[in-house]
Amino acid sequence: MVDLSKLSKEDLTRRLRTLSEELEELTEERNFVLKQTGIHLPGHVVKKFEADTIALTQSITELKAELERRNLEL
Repeated sequence: MVDLSKLSKEDLTRRLRTLSEELEELTEERNFVLKQTGIHLPGHVVKKFEADTIALTQSITELKAELERRNLEL
């Protein structure tokens, strides 16, 4: 990932908004796909959803932490 300390507050906020939207879309897609009855999903599909969700959540957490750190410094 990019060094967050070098990004402007606006860039951090923009990235946070984008990643949050991506996580919401991924969650909706996952829920839709997993609720389908009669369709067998290979295990790797479920694991990919989980891995993508974890990665997005971790990135969002890092962005929020950087924004909070900057707010404390002001």
